[in-house]
Amino acid sequence: MDSSDTILEKIALLKPNNVLEIGCGCGSFTSKLSPYCGKITAIDLSKELIERCNSENPKPNVDYVCMDARNIVYPDTGFDLVCERDSLHHILECERVLNEMVRLSSKHIWIEEPLDDPRNEAKRNTIQAQRFLLELQNEVGYSHYPHIDLSLLQGYFRDKRLEFETKITQSDQPVDFDRYFSSFGNFADRSTRKAYWYDRLESLRQEFKGKAFCEEDVVFISARK
Repeated sequence: MDSSDTILEKIALLKPNNVLEIGCGCGSFTSKLSPYCGKITAIDLSKELIERCNSENPKPNVDYVCMDARNIVYPDTGFDLVCERDSLHHILECERVLNEMVRLSSKHIWIEEPLDDPRNEAKRNTIQAQRFLLELQNEVGYSHYPHIDLSLLQGYFRDKRLEFETKITQSDQPVDFDRYFSSFGNFADRSTRKAYWYDRLESLRQEFKGKAFCEEDVVFISARK
């Protein structure tokens, strides 16, 4: 998702006073947002990641909090902007997160997520490779699920009767096999079937020999209450 920083661009223009960021990870993107915001509350379910946020990306206007995005303890309409970037597809019950985002926002809800579009061979190859990685990641306890269908996101906001805009950033930038699977070892080495997964990776390498992968498309949805 490095090819698209739509949230960063929009925040630089909006300069919101009070922001809630869902799924802040290690806080690297949060630190980029901080110069353009009055205050940011950044939450993530992982205690380890919140510790990294505080040690690696401390900012005077950012509070990093360990919290489940499906059950956020802050009061209704407490933030003028609630946003997430590349986090919803890591949460199985993502509609509960969307409900919380709408409840907590007084004005804006922003979502930026990877988007699958099988419009060419490289895109279809990338989707197939992603399914392989998801199978491995879920085996070792890393919550990562298929990318959210765009029609489901748009249908959600229609059902809530909220005005929204959709922006899709397409990318056909090629990615080679080794770069795409650069994180593979981090997960395979945690599996009790390490040899099995490395064998499958080599089979996949032969299957995709000479075939193209590419960067993922990105969808940005901006809703307003």
